[in-house]
Amino acid sequence: MTLAQRLAALAAAMAIVLVLGTTELTLWWTRSSRLNDLRLESEALAEAWGAYLGRAEAPTDPTTAAQLLGSWPTRHLTSTSATLFSRSGSKFLRLASSDSLILTAGLHDSTAFFTKQTEVWRVDDPIPSWRVATPVGSHSILSISVSTRTLDNQARAERRRAYLFGVFAAGALALGIGILVRRWVGDPLKALEAAMEETRRHGLGPVPRVIVATGSSELQRVAERYQELEDTLRARQREMALEERTRGLEHLALAEQAAAEFAHEVGTPLSTVNGHLQLLREDLTSVGATAGSVNRVEAVLKQVDRLSAIVRANQARGRWMDLKLEPTDLSAEVRSVAAFMEPTFREANVGIGLDTPNGASPHHALCDTSILEQILVNLFKNATEAMPRGGMVRVAVGRSEAISWIDIADNGPGLSVDARAGLFQPFNSTKGVAGTGLGLVISRRLARAMGGDLELVPTELGTTWRLLLAAVPPRASA
Repeated sequence: MTLAQRLAALAAAMAIVLVLGTTELTLWWTRSSRLNDLRLESEALAEAWGAYLGRAEAPTDPTTAAQLLGSWPTRHLTSTSATLFSRSGSKFLRLASSDSLILTAGLHDSTAFFTKQTEVWRVDDPIPSWRVATPVGSHSILSISVSTRTLDNQARAERRRAYLFGVFAAGALALGIGILVRRWVGDPLKALEAAMEETRRHGLGPVPRVIVATGSSELQRVAERYQELEDTLRARQREMALEERTRGLEHLALAEQAAAEFAHEVGTPLSTVNGHLQLLREDLTSVGATAGSVNRVEAVLKQVDRLSAIVRANQARGRWMDLKLEPTDLSAEVRSVAAFMEPTFREANVGIGLDTPNGASPHHALCDTSILEQILVNLFKNATEAMPRGGMVRVAVGRSEAISWIDIADNGPGLSVDARAGLFQPFNSTKGVAGTGLGLVISRRLARAMGGDLELVPTELGTTWRLLLAAVPPRASA
């Protein structure tokens, strides 16, 4: 039940109680006043007839008494009856009555006779009425009965009409209060509630929400205060975003400086390692080593050459080396990087499952081979570290219209809600002190530089990354 409905119901209940209570009190007061007036009229009537009978020297025989009461009004404002009693010894004998209603002498009649004072009392049975006893002469008593039944019937009819009008007035009052409360209170509260729910569901948003301030002045002030609260929170949100962006830029500047220093320090050792690897390859070839050993040295030498190129580009221009985009067989590159990472997988007790077709593959994409290898190495490394107790990494290569893609999925615990919210933010890592928070940032930057992208694929178990690249038509790649 809404606030307007509750207030309307409360108003109806209070209106019914007040209206009916006031009506009942008024009817009681009116009935009491009318009964008292009828009492005075009955007393005056009895005294008038008592005086009349006294002047006529009230007889003691029934015939004469009946003649004297013959002119008694049988119909008055209400029904009336009169009986004349005569004292005989210790008893009162009925001499005559005005109609068929037979009255009997009682204690009040005896009191009126002996005190010579008029007695008035109320009786309810058999007919509700006023009884009046007045002495007549020295030996008689006139006892009259004035019925109040008509008065009671009128009071009941008035009570029914008053109750009917009271209930109708209470209902109309409740309806009016309900309409006004809904307009002045219910609708403004509903609008304010809708604004709060919108904020809860979708946040503040960049565009200020205008809340219409209606209703009473108090509710208008509440709506205005909530509008000011939203504006303040929105301003604070922008300040925090600027602060976060500033901190990110500071971190990136520090990272660029550290990268430059790192490139300077490792440039010479990399050249030395490259030279020794070439000599090692020649030695293995000259002694007739197995093809597998030579291939392993070739794979390491290839990665060292790629790192050396990155270091030289950073030292020369402070940016990534120039990209050489050319049609590349994604399946072959995935198998090559997986073979290079095999010792790492074996040491981490991680299996590798490749869904990559051998031979003529339709999955060719336009990319830089060295950059693609760097992205794959980073994703394989992340998948391995996501499963510290071992697990399985599955790789799939596919194509959709003009887009080729590589999916790398692990069956680890997956990413938390907080981790998903901070994806691709510099220095935001789930590995603690062991992570830099730059791997995914750099990988997506490289993917976009090649015209592709890197995104997280929603899954129920583990984590799946999808590397998107521009596909090459089959004829162009043949």
